[in-house]
Amino acid sequence: MRKLLLLSLIVLLAVPTVFSARKKDKAGKVSDYVYTDKKHDFSLTLNEKWKYKIQKNKSDFRLVLTQINYPIPPEYVTAPDYTKIPKMVMFVVESKLAPKAFIDSLVSPSYKSKSKKELKKEFEILSMSSSTGFAPEKLVSRKKKALNLDGKTGAYWTGQVKYTNEVSVSASSRGGKRVKGIYGGAIAAIKDGDKIVVFHLIAEWNHFQSAFKDGLEIIKSLDFK
Repeated sequence: MRKLLLLSLIVLLAVPTVFSARKKDKAGKVSDYVYTDKKHDFSLTLNEKWKYKIQKNKSDFRLVLTQINYPIPPEYVTAPDYTKIPKMVMFVVESKLAPKAFIDSLVSPSYKSKSKKELKKEFEILSMSSSTGFAPEKLVSRKKKALNLDGKTGAYWTGQVKYTNEVSVSASSRGGKRVKGIYGGAIAAIKDGDKIVVFHLIAEWNHFQSAFKDGLEIIKSLDFK
């Protein structure tokens, strides 16, 4: 009986240790606003105007960034909670495709792949769908451009989705108003061997260029060891 109680106590003491070890198994770490990836051995200099959330190491999604003091578009002044918060996510995938071809495969409505299916869960500009009070239009490509980074090949694409949104002015309000707006999105890809580091950014179009400028600075800081 005493042995059984002792064994139970050991198990109970071990559980928090195991849980803590699992909880700490993150994709990387941040020190002085420099993110270092544990699995893929590269670093990235972040922006203090953006908060970060490190994902699990077992996931291909590595990092999520959201802008802290983001501007509110004029049409949402009376309903600021409806504003799309500028957000950037980072994903790492193995692919034989060149960066531009990889981005084209993501934007193409007909191309299908396992990695694209996974990416679209977080790449919002590619997966807009109608919901109660929200009606998006067709995705429109705006720009494609090469992106060279210390000898690594890369590319980026930008696009936009116009939408109509029915918003409530306040929680107590019976009525609301119809807002017509535009989401801007960007996808960037940098290749190192068969590894592609992919970024997706989304924001309200009114302030997309400013958010994309911040995002591009972060992307260009990518340093493969």
